[in-house]
Amino acid sequence: MNEVLNKLKIKKRKGTITITKNGVDFWGFNEGSGTPTKNEEEVKEQVDFLVKKYQEKYNLEIKDERNKETETIKVKSPKVEEEIQKAEEQAEIEFEKTLKRIEQDKTTNIIEEYYYIPKQFAKMVANGNSKGLILYGECGCGKSYNVMRAFRESEKEFVYLSGHITNLELYHFLFKNRSKNIILDDINILDNEINLNMLKSCLNDNSGIVSYNSSSAKLRVPNKFIFEGTICLLLNKKPRDNASLKAVESRVLNYELKLSYKDKIKIIFELAKTDYKTISQEKRMEIVKWIKDNTNEATNNFNLRVLFHLYEMFLFDNKNWKKLGEKILVKNEELDWIIQGLHYNEWCSKTGKSVKTYYRYKDRLK
Repeated sequence: MNEVLNKLKIKKRKGTITITKNGVDFWGFNEGSGTPTKNEEEVKEQVDFLVKKYQEKYNLEIKDERNKETETIKVKSPKVEEEIQKAEEQAEIEFEKTLKRIEQDKTTNIIEEYYYIPKQFAKMVANGNSKGLILYGECGCGKSYNVMRAFRESEKEFVYLSGHITNLELYHFLFKNRSKNIILDDINILDNEINLNMLKSCLNDNSGIVSYNSSSAKLRVPNKFIFEGTICLLLNKKPRDNASLKAVESRVLNYELKLSYKDKIKIIFELAKTDYKTISQEKRMEIVKWIKDNTNEATNNFNLRVLFHLYEMFLFDNKNWKKLGEKILVKNEELDWIIQGLHYNEWCSKTGKSVKTYYRYKDRLK
């Protein structure tokens, strides 16, 4: 998409449509109503009129100066929009071809393409080439499965912990497994300085001395020990940066696993080729195609686990599994309207939100 936009850079003067409390202007010349803009519908009509009038001649920006913070929106010319649409249509054709190839070719290995780097990083930890790994990525994107798979392929044992844990219990856990490979999955471990300091100590190349200074009778182990194991942290999202977090990150490998909507669809098509209980491959393919037809970029909760939820629904009720499936797919209606091609004037009217919000939503689809 970026290549298309770069090819389409047209040398035009910059033009600005400005919305003020006194009217809608183009480059300081009042070409709107010239009256106070209290009616949002009139503002939209005036802006739309000016866009149509000047977008061929100028690289337009829309500035809304009615609020304390100026909102700026860049408007693409019709030629650019047309080329973008062609590029998107071609990309969709290529996407469909890829899905067909995945479905028909038993030798494809799409999954390995997406997970090669995090798996290799996990194997580096398993084989002693790194003290640890922090792997970020949304829930249900395959972090846990592929990291554990990397350890098993390396024939290295590990201990796995998931869920909430207190500072003291974390210290107990680290002491108990001080010589082992540890995988901490979606634990609130980076939320506070005590946890971060323990991690820094564990992952320190020089000493690895971990201490917990407390007079509490609940401390059941020595208040100091040497950590000789490794730690892999699997997190759904990266916390806000702070000095202690950066210190932890500097000691280990870091990777953020990002999967687009189309990436997930390719992966579930690949997964559908793998046996699952008593479901035939034909039915597995029917299920993934149904998922593709009933989801899009606006589906909030779409992840790889959806496939296995649908598998189980089919096993539970092979006649009504689609009805059940519809109930677990939640779409962002406002984003879905944009995907369906709703014009920004109509979208703003239906949602009551600004043009800037419309374009911000649209950017999420890139």
